[in-house]
Amino acid sequence: MKDITQRSDIEHLVETFYAKVFSDETIGFIFTEVAHVTPKEHFPVMSDFWETVLFGQNRYHGNPIHKHVELNHLVSLEKHHFDRWVALFCQTVDELFAGPKAEVAKTRARTVAMVLQAKINTLPTQFH
Repeated sequence: MKDITQRSDIEHLVETFYAKVFSDETIGFIFTEVAHVTPKEHFPVMSDFWETVLFGQNRYHGNPIHKHVELNHLVSLEKHHFDRWVALFCQTVDELFAGPKAEVAKTRARTVAMVLQAKINTLPTQFH
């Protein structure tokens, strides 16, 4: 297996991962019924995010903490939701890639989940 080396690898990872997420019994409803995430809108944004995280490209300009604070007010995001997200992400990376960037991707996913969990209950809904 090859490592994650370019945007097309990230796009493949994002598409494969979210196919699992959308149909997952534990977290799928959060994406499909609460956040109303669609592949057409979400995949390019997430590809930008991971390209920024993994390759230092300045493509992602969103605020994931703010989005998850808002989402947490619609449905309680709990530890088991984040754990499942990380498990699916790492599983997908392991199925598709092997190498240093693949390991970095899994580590960063764990970090993202940890930071989001820490922030969602401590920040106000509206950022000023």
